[in-house]
Amino acid sequence: MMQHLDTALIMAFVERWQPDTNTFHMPFGEMSILLHDVHHILRIPVEGELMRDDPHPDVLKLDMHDLVRVPVDGPVGGKWKSKWFLNGGIHAEGLLVRGREMKIRDLEVQTYLFMLLGSTLFVDKSRDRLRPAINVFLKDQQRVAGYAWGAAALAYLYRQLGMATRVGSKSICGCLTLLQAWIYEYFPLFRPSQILQAPNAPRASSWVCHRFAGGDDARQRLVRYRQMLDEMLGEDVSWTPYGRDAGTEVLPSLYTGVIRFADVAEGYDPARCRRQFGYRQTIPRTMMVPKDVYRPASCSTYIVFWEGSMDQL
Repeated sequence: MMQHLDTALIMAFVERWQPDTNTFHMPFGEMSILLHDVHHILRIPVEGELMRDDPHPDVLKLDMHDLVRVPVDGPVGGKWKSKWFLNGGIHAEGLLVRGREMKIRDLEVQTYLFMLLGSTLFVDKSRDRLRPAINVFLKDQQRVAGYAWGAAALAYLYRQLGMATRVGSKSICGCLTLLQAWIYEYFPLFRPSQILQAPNAPRASSWVCHRFAGGDDARQRLVRYRQMLDEMLGEDVSWTPYGRDAGTEVLPSLYTGVIRFADVAEGYDPARCRRQFGYRQTIPRTMMVPKDVYRPASCSTYIVFWEGSMDQL
């Protein structure tokens, strides 16, 4: 886990996450990480081409071996064993070294972007492997800048938050920098010191985080954070940290529907969090319901399936 992350604070909020609505259930109502939060905190595009490509796992494995320019080490459909590809992911450090060794500029750029995105926006629980699905969106470098990376990162974080709520889950992944910075933006009680940044700089880089201790210290912090959240009132929240024009400044944040990254599709409904746009909260409409949902305690199989094509959604 990265040293700047306060795992106790993150877990205190995970305990309040409701995957059916993709919102945190607080004593005073619902809140969520929205697209305008991603825009301000990370400064990556939240509008653009939908990242919906979802190739078969065998195709992803072949793509990985094509990327590192080594022969396939196992049969298609069989069990793969390779120093590059293991347990559904590609080895991160080995990929970066291989990209430099090949001295092919396009592949060097592709492997660098793969490493960068896999260690920031789409972090895997393994810590040393990257999700192969990322590479699908990097093969055509002319299209990279046109993707809605912010919406994809948010969909992936929603999914990881949902999985972390299961009783069998022991950790969480995804862009936890986004989650922790979001907490700092809205909840002054948890904020560390802040440094002055340029107006268009990512707000995540403005927070001065020290190294957080684990073990007993983390458990004590978790107990304290739980009590603080239990006693919190709506007046303790900074509802519009970026100003009252969040909805008009970042129009995609008003979108209602499904956001996606590869095989991950999650519902997005800002109407449940009107106060984050500076409006009075009304009783939310009926929540968005997927066609099929399976969220077992073990997280071995976690399914959220939406009816209709992604283009229609």
